[in-house]
Amino acid sequence: MEPRPPGHASPPAVGPAAGDPRSTADVIKDVVGEVQTLVRAEIELAKQEVTAGITARVQALVLAIVGAIFALFALGFLGVTAAVALGNVLPAWAAWLIVFGVYLLIAGVALLGAKKVATSTPMAPERTKRSIEETKTWATTQLRR
Repeated sequence: MEPRPPGHASPPAVGPAAGDPRSTADVIKDVVGEVQTLVRAEIELAKQEVTAGITARVQALVLAIVGAIFALFALGFLGVTAAVALGNVLPAWAAWLIVFGVYLLIAGVALLGAKKVATSTPMAPERTKRSIEETKTWATTQLRR
């Protein structure tokens, strides 16, 4: 603790509120117990938020994989069909190049959609951060009384 300049007295010790039958030790025990409960609740909230974020990303990944597998089969059949049909009016190389371009466009759209779903839920426990800041502010205010 830093030494105080001359003429500055220490703040008076604050005891239990008038009419409170508990001793100072009991009040401190109660405060410590409440702080422990609060910390446990904050940790549980953080766990829930992180679990929700991870669950959303796993669901997005599963959906992306299932969609990709079926899209590969469908696009394969469609591509061959389109290339053969275009081969009737264009040189074969041009028909296959057009089909390739369409495949590339579809892949880009699918990847952008997967990115959007994967990043829609934040991984950082924002509610927990706000709650901890509120608790810190409240505790600081209570200590200054």
